[in-house]
Amino acid sequence: MDLSPGDQPPSIPGIDSAELLERVGEDLDLFWEVLSEFSDSYRDTPAQLAAALDQDPAAARQLAHTLKGVLGNLAATELFVACAALHEAIRENHPERYPALLATLIQGIPALCDAIAGARTATAPDAPDPGAGVDQDWLEERYAALRLALEGHRARDCKTLAEELAAAGLPAADRPFFDELHALIRTYRFKEAQTLLEHYLAQKTA
Repeated sequence: MDLSPGDQPPSIPGIDSAELLERVGEDLDLFWEVLSEFSDSYRDTPAQLAAALDQDPAAARQLAHTLKGVLGNLAATELFVACAALHEAIRENHPERYPALLATLIQGIPALCDAIAGARTATAPDAPDPGAGVDQDWLEERYAALRLALEGHRARDCKTLAEELAAAGLPAADRPFFDELHALIRTYRFKEAQTLLEHYLAQKTA
C-alpha cells in the first residue's frame, strides 16, 4: 500500500520516516515490514553486544558492524552514530569508550522498538471496538484470510492480519491460542501456524 498524495509518513521518534519510506519505494506495507523485522530481530542486540565485549571482542565487532548497517538503513541517525562510534572503539581497542556508547544503545534500541510498536498500533486498520466484543463475521473473515496467507507463505499478509487480530480485543478464552499463533507467525514458522489455526478452526466448527 502506498501513501495517498498529501499524506504524511508515520511519525516514529528516532527514525527519519520520510527517508525510510523513500528507500522502500513509498511502499507503506514494506515500510512496516522492515520496521517489524528490526523490532523482532534486534531488540536484544545491545545486551548481546555487552556480553560479547566481555567474552569475544571479535564477535562484538562483527555484531556492532551488522547493527550499524541496519540502523543506517532504517535512517535511525542518532543510534547509527552511537553504534558506528562503538564499532570504531572496538576496532581500535578503546574499551574506555564502551560504557557510554553501550548505554545509549541499551536504552535507545528497546525504546525505538516500543515507538515502532506504538506507531504501528496507532496507524493499524480499524478493528471492531473491543469494548463491544469482536464481531464474529469479521473474525471469521480475518481467520480465513490468514489461513490463505499462511498456505501461501505470504509473510507480509500474515503479519498484517495477525496485527489486526491482536488489536481487536479477542475474548480471553482465545488469547492463549492466538498468542501462540502470533509467536509462530513472528518467527516465520508458517507451517506450524497453519496447523495450529486449522486445528483451532476445526474445534470451533465441531
